[in-house]
Amino acid sequence: MKRIVFFIIYLILSISLFSLDQEGLASWYGPNFHGKKTANGEIFNTNDFTAAHRTYPFNSIVKVISLENNNSTIVRINDRGPFANDRIIDLSLAAANELDMIKTGVMKVKVVLIESGDNKYHKFSNKKYKIQLASFSDKKKADNYIDSLKNNINNISIESVDLDKTFYRIFIDELNYSELHLLRIKLNKLGINNYIIIKKK
Repeated sequence: MKRIVFFIIYLILSISLFSLDQEGLASWYGPNFHGKKTANGEIFNTNDFTAAHRTYPFNSIVKVISLENNNSTIVRINDRGPFANDRIIDLSLAAANELDMIKTGVMKVKVVLIESGDNKYHKFSNKKYKIQLASFSDKKKADNYIDSLKNNINNISIESVDLDKTFYRIFIDELNYSELHLLRIKLNKLGINNYIIIKKK
């Protein structure tokens, strides 16, 4: 019985940690870590929109909003930190640039969890992924959706699926691991976060 109670408390605390917005200081890290392994097994690229956070699951997508100049950026969590107790998130150079905090080094921010990640450690593989962006029962709406994205996203395709009626599903296919996560950031910046990731066999 005690184990069940402790497990329920743990779940409640975990959900609270992962879902609550946070406010505090952000910092950024870059040149000395570029090319080195992150906590989730990836190679850190300071030009990608990534960040280190103490508790959010790896591959979570968060929005970081400056409380000083109202700039914002969207990043994916792929590392652990920061290690300074007064800071809540450590950003890549690319993300820090969007907040205009390169010179100051630190900035007061609000961190909003958009999408909780799978928390998996990355091991290199040749697996491919595809993302389902949307599904429509009306072909014209599907075509209009594709037209609205064609200036921002390449390689969008449409597949018809016959169930009780015909559905038109919008996909981006043949993505490797790196392309998948770069695209997730782009989609969230476009306000698209209800997509479905499909790992191909």
